[in-house]
Amino acid sequence: MSRFAADRRARVPFALVGVVLLVGAATFGAALSTRGPDRVDRDADVAMERTAAETTAAVRSAVGDAARAAAAEPVTSPAETPYGRILNPDRPFRDALRLRIYLAVHDRLSVTRYRRNDVTAVASLPEATTPAELRRAIDRIELRGVENGTALRVTIRNVTVTAREAGRVVARERRPRTVTVATPVLALHDRATTFETRLNRGPLDGPGLGRRLTARLYPIAWARGWGQYSGLPIANVVATRHVETSTNGAVLETQRAVFGRSDPAGRRAMRRAQLEFGVKEVSAATPIDGSRASRLLPRPNPNTSESEGPALSGGRTTSGASQSRHITVDVAPLSDRALAGLRSETLRSNRSLRGVLRRAYRVEAELRTTRRLTYGEPRPEPEPPSEEWSLDETTVSTTATVESSIGSTPSVGPEERRFGGFARHVALNRTVTWTWNRGNDTRTTTGEWTERYRVGVTLLGTYSPNGTAPDRPTRPRFERGGPVDGPNLVDVPAKARRHLVERQGGPDAVAVAVANRSLDVSERAVYGDRPDALRPWTNGNLREFRDRLANVSVSVPAGSVATYAVNPPRKLATELRRQRSALIDAPERYRGVADRARVGARVALLDATIRRLERRAASHDATREAFDTALGSVGLTSSKQLHDILKRRWMPVPPRQGTLNGSPPGGAVGVVPDGSPAYLTVASVGHGRAPGVPPSRSYHPLSAKNVNLFAVPYGDAADTVTNSGIDHAPGVRLRTAARVLTVSPSTSNASVRKARRPLRESVSASVDLIRTRATRVVRNETALTRHEARGAVAEGIGRWERPGRRALAASNGSLAAAIATAADERAPGRSPERAARLETQLDAAITDVRRKPAATVGEQLVQEALTRVRDRAVDRATTAAATRVKRSRLAKRLGGLPTGLPVAPAPGYWYATTNVWEIHVRGAYARFTLRTRRGTPPSAPGGALRYVRDGSTVRLDVDGDGEPEQLGRDERVAFETKTIVAVAVPAGPRGVGDVDGNADERAGTWPRPRCTSWEQKACPDSE
Repeated sequence: MSRFAADRRARVPFALVGVVLLVGAATFGAALSTRGPDRVDRDADVAMERTAAETTAAVRSAVGDAARAAAAEPVTSPAETPYGRILNPDRPFRDALRLRIYLAVHDRLSVTRYRRNDVTAVASLPEATTPAELRRAIDRIELRGVENGTALRVTIRNVTVTAREAGRVVARERRPRTVTVATPVLALHDRATTFETRLNRGPLDGPGLGRRLTARLYPIAWARGWGQYSGLPIANVVATRHVETSTNGAVLETQRAVFGRSDPAGRRAMRRAQLEFGVKEVSAATPIDGSRASRLLPRPNPNTSESEGPALSGGRTTSGASQSRHITVDVAPLSDRALAGLRSETLRSNRSLRGVLRRAYRVEAELRTTRRLTYGEPRPEPEPPSEEWSLDETTVSTTATVESSIGSTPSVGPEERRFGGFARHVALNRTVTWTWNRGNDTRTTTGEWTERYRVGVTLLGTYSPNGTAPDRPTRPRFERGGPVDGPNLVDVPAKARRHLVERQGGPDAVAVAVANRSLDVSERAVYGDRPDALRPWTNGNLREFRDRLANVSVSVPAGSVATYAVNPPRKLATELRRQRSALIDAPERYRGVADRARVGARVALLDATIRRLERRAASHDATREAFDTALGSVGLTSSKQLHDILKRRWMPVPPRQGTLNGSPPGGAVGVVPDGSPAYLTVASVGHGRAPGVPPSRSYHPLSAKNVNLFAVPYGDAADTVTNSGIDHAPGVRLRTAARVLTVSPSTSNASVRKARRPLRESVSASVDLIRTRATRVVRNETALTRHEARGAVAEGIGRWERPGRRALAASNGSLAAAIATAADERAPGRSPERAARLETQLDAAITDVRRKPAATVGEQLVQEALTRVRDRAVDRATTAAATRVKRSRLAKRLGGLPTGLPVAPAPGYWYATTNVWEIHVRGAYARFTLRTRRGTPPSAPGGALRYVRDGSTVRLDVDGDGEPEQLGRDERVAFETKTIVAVAVPAGPRGVGDVDGNADERAGTWPRPRCTSWEQKACPDSE
């Protein structure tokens, strides 16, 4: 048996065992050394996770608190302070909410931390105290309403969570945090803004206060107006109490449309006001019984159509039944004035007849050139005298040698006319001079080379009339012939050669410039000479064309014309455009340039007439709203705007539903409006009636202005209809003032004389302006001297003795005819054609003067004179027992103008009386609150919310110094709107309107309607 010690099987070398032990020891040591850091990582992960969770809860709580604070003090107007300017003026409420959220979250995160063993994790947002830092802080916040506005989703960017151990950062995470909080703050603000927007809408702007106010006032005004016409003792058709009650009812309806319910206290106050003012039975627009208003309102005649209506003065009424009565409106007056303007010698423009005829003789002259290099030497390169010299300047001079050449010149096209041409051989000898510098030394070297060119030049012309005549071939053009034995364009080649060749030095100089590429002018417009007979021949053709235009007419419903429901000038302009080709009647080929000029003049007259019609149409549209309302009569005929108001004013009141529906995390939210005062009155209210008003202070929540436009008949509706295309200056037009002056003759009454004297002087001054302008026209259009022209004008004006009669003659065209006749009699050789042309020019000039502000008469002068005369006449009729003769004289003296505006489209035809009330209201709640209910405790993030608008200043400590900074104002819910109400009754002596002497009712703080606050600075004396 062998010994164990001697047996070497399965034995491991000692060295290998040592290596194994060494590696094992190293591994064990490394494991022991990393056991501490592994624990730190686990602690940091836990701390970061728990801090993130607490951060989300802190953000959610901060958003809820910020939303409640923002609703309690909503910023609607940023302040002009460093911190107010960080808010976007287009969205101050949202920016203020974002700012509050950032500051609240920053404060919450400053105390939000979690500790795990030796690791502490904290969440943070960057510190923001300066305006620039706060603007960046606002930009970090994103918010939007979700779940139908019942919840708010907020995202905060760059929320940082940091973990530290013994002051050393072991982990950091930066990411956005998004939370959704059950608060309807954005929905409340948006609905409050919508409510205020609708309160400020007019009747044609969309659903809102203006339309609902119109709907409530119309039945009241119609019922009371027809009651007054029927003999009821109604002195004031539309009074302030009606405006006040209707405004409050319309405001409550607007609340219900926006919020789903109206103010409960406001509803109760409205019911009391309706009973107090006695408007319950006539408020047919309200849910209250409107049977009496329905009985009083006129019923439309089933046999009457909207097209019914009498003819206007100056129109032609077609025969037939009243249902198809139409007015034929033609172009004659405007075509006369367009022709006078076109032929005016004082008009210097392309639209004048002079410019039209000149453009027909226009030719585009051109130098068409060719240039071919026949010999050319290379240009030498600069060589310095030695290496020390540097090139400073290079100049090239050229001398030319020109030789005549026989050869081709550029060709012309089929519509071009060759006026001449020439060819030249041009040798350009060029010398280049190089200037070299070396320090203060200068040296020059030169080089020469030669270029030879063959140049061809053709002078040509293209007939290019830039008028508006239809494009047709014109033959002959550059030869004599055609109408008036015209030279056409025979003189154009010589003119073209003079302008393009001779003025550039002649053929050789032109050839050198072409070779050298330095030709200054190669194209020019050249105008041929017009024959002396062209203007008279064209004038005769234009008179025939004017007569042709005068026969163009449109037939429109008479009633629509009377009420501005149709625009005759626009229809005429459309008809002229439709018949344009037939009216112009251009030939297939013009018989020379004069023939084309004739057609161009016809086109110019047609375009001038259309432009005048378009101006009349634009003026018609500009004044249609006011005069449609004044002239329209419901049940007889209608204007477009009156139709729009009547159709759009009927707005169904939505069912009561004051709940915002939403799904979790939102939910159903009940919204209740609460206004203070609940009823907006024109009287002053205190704290007892409106808790939003501070104690011992007063407040005016509503101001109203109610103007009866035709209580004193000094507006002239007939002038408005017949002069619908004229833009009149501010003040009373001369025709109206003249009528008032003629119905108020001199009397022994001192008050009448005192009121009449300034009116007479103002009318006389306007007639003097017309006299001066007429004298200038006679001088320009005739061969009379200045003295003779003045005599002719004086003779024409002298046919009327008094200023009032003269002003009326100036307004109806009689004065223009009288002056034209007097001037024609004084001119050598009487000419009916000249007199007619002068009459047209005078009529246009007088009309232009009457538009000027200097020719109008002050409203106060007219109103004072008419009031004095009317009062005096009424007193005299009363003291004389008002016999039939006395009453007849009284009616004649006052022009038969009762209360209201007689709708008289034709002289002597009076079929209705209308009146118009302009209603203007302004108001503001001292405090307007929106309250919500969720059924949760108020302290909960989604609990009850109060959105308050009370006009206070909003302050917030944004920089952490303990002193709040001004961010802006919480503006009151304020509104301003106006509407127009028209009432029409059949013709009669009473008419319709306010007869209590108070045609301009103002209530509340008017004429300072914005003075609704108890603060002195809100009521400046200058307002």
